[in-house]
Amino acid sequence: MRLAFASAIALLALPLAGQAQTPRSERPFFAELARQCPAQNLQKLSPADLDGFMEGFANRLTSAQARALQDTVGARCARIEAGLSCGNNATLDAYRRFHLLKAFTGKVCASGLSCRGVSDCIKTTP
Repeated sequence: MRLAFASAIALLALPLAGQAQTPRSERPFFAELARQCPAQNLQKLSPADLDGFMEGFANRLTSAQARALQDTVGARCARIEAGLSCGNNATLDAYRRFHLLKAFTGKVCASGLSCRGVSDCIKTTP
């Protein structure tokens, strides 16, 4: 009986453990942040702040890239209610495929923001 109970508890904990992991699409972005501006801790940006940077970066995309990005986000996120995170992750994947991830990360680093905690970011340089 104890073994069955322990197994049930372990199975219930699995989804929670998986949620704490960094999504695969964020890993290259976080690595680039660590390379370009490690002291700013920008991996702690809120999804809304990251989305804002993505909106500002959209004018760098060609028409074909913009369409491909819309298709990627639509295909990946159409059936998921995940707030901005799904779209952000799909966009990061697209930037990586378009070889724009370094340029995008540079724009984020140049923003002057620094984060002290998750979604706790302030402008520290002009």
